[in-house]
Amino acid sequence: MDQSMDQLLTHTDGMGQDNMFSKAWYNEYFTRAYESPTHGRFCEAVYGRDLCQHGMMDVEEMEFLASLLKPDEQVLEIGCSNGRITEYLAQASGSSILGVDYSDVAIAQARRRTLSKADRLAFQCVDLVADDIPGERYDTIVAVDCIYFMGDYGTTISKLHAKLKPRGRMIVSAIQAKEEGDAEDVLQPRRTRLAQILTTLSLTYQPYDFTANVRNHWIKNYDYSRSLHADFAAEGNAFLADARIAENGWFKDHAEGGTLVRFIYVIDSNSKKS
Repeated sequence: MDQSMDQLLTHTDGMGQDNMFSKAWYNEYFTRAYESPTHGRFCEAVYGRDLCQHGMMDVEEMEFLASLLKPDEQVLEIGCSNGRITEYLAQASGSSILGVDYSDVAIAQARRRTLSKADRLAFQCVDLVADDIPGERYDTIVAVDCIYFMGDYGTTISKLHAKLKPRGRMIVSAIQAKEEGDAEDVLQPRRTRLAQILTTLSLTYQPYDFTANVRNHWIKNYDYSRSLHADFAAEGNAFLADARIAENGWFKDHAEGGTLVRFIYVIDSNSKKS
């Protein structure tokens, strides 16, 4: 797991979220979130649209991601959760998408909801740390806010890169926090830990800056998780608010301190640095 995520999990110790980000934890989260009116209000306020999100991608970033996809492309989306964003991307771009996630609850929700869209959407429960990547090769592989949980960055990027068609692309959206002891330039788009791995692998890429979005996201996330806590609790879903509160204090501190950045990296499959 990425160093920043380790720091986050240390922050959540003793806050009732000891198994945060485990499969069981995500299963409970999506079981509750899928039917929660308050979670819908939270997503509308924090992300700009209710797509049952759990992550950092707001509407502006989602629309930009959709603009990168092309009609009739074969796309693999890593960490699709319950597929609401996947549906939007397929509809907006005209691409065909296989979404994978290790939460079997989220995948079951996605499959039930999209039965009438099976010509462009498919979903599969896969643990990409332990399992092979399904399918043959893809025009585009999308990985939003999931690379932190997939082990060593270099191993993960190489594994995904090997599943691209010639002239294919990876689109990886990730944050970078600056902690004590980090290099002074770690927040620069070509000096984040992910960027350094891409350079080491001789992959060419273009970064797109969504730092302002992610900083704004975590401030709103912090405020609305607290202001809506009583409404979550009245539904019997205090778990959902507590889950957000367990993580967003750490992120809000970094956002307000200017020590958190976010980039979308568009990575070429067959164009390498000499």
